[in-house]
Amino acid sequence: MDCVRGGCGVGRLGFGGLLRNEQWKTLIEAGRMRVFQPGEQIIHQGQPDDSVYVLDRGNVKVSVTRSDGIETLVALRGAGEALGEFSALSGLPRTATVRASGGRCTTFALKGDRFRALVRSMDLDRLLWKHIVRRQEESEELRAELLALDPRQRLAASMLRFSTAPEPGDVGHTRELRLSQWELVGVVGRSRSWVQEELRRLRRDGVVSTGREVMVIHDVQRLRLLAAPKE
Repeated sequence: MDCVRGGCGVGRLGFGGLLRNEQWKTLIEAGRMRVFQPGEQIIHQGQPDDSVYVLDRGNVKVSVTRSDGIETLVALRGAGEALGEFSALSGLPRTATVRASGGRCTTFALKGDRFRALVRSMDLDRLLWKHIVRRQEESEELRAELLALDPRQRLAASMLRFSTAPEPGDVGHTRELRLSQWELVGVVGRSRSWVQEELRRLRRDGVVSTGREVMVIHDVQRLRLLAAPKE
């Protein structure tokens, strides 16, 4: 852990989890509150914008549109993240699209130059770049992992990776997945009809149940076995 012991942000994820409480408060107080509704776009891939959105409450989906036009989910992020920090530091266009997920998101928006000045004033440059590099490594690891699996394994692995416990700290045997079928299509790389058929099979076997906005994974161990690479 890179921050001072006892001073890290308990309950915060990402970059915010590495900061002391007073450093996080400085970023929050410097920003302008922006609230986004579920599904609303916060950042759009390709835009030449360097604003940073400090995510104080809620969750987001991060996706990338491939050269063939297919949008692929690459990450789920929670409170504590600094969204758009790479563009703020590099000056490059947005590399991904970010949308509010599962509920309202409360963010505090800072212009890129303001964010950079605060990072420098708190001597956080090295820590932030280290965090950005780690995020990029995670994305590459995910891509390599999924490419090594066949479609059924890829579907099971993606459902596990992007699912969460029903409540924070819940150690039960069920998990929730708040992804649409189109998002699963993008991750797995197969047709929507193929994904629908596989989900029907998983429902029939009692592995999952599906609702309007959430899928519940009832048999996590079975899904892990389906996701395991073949010997």
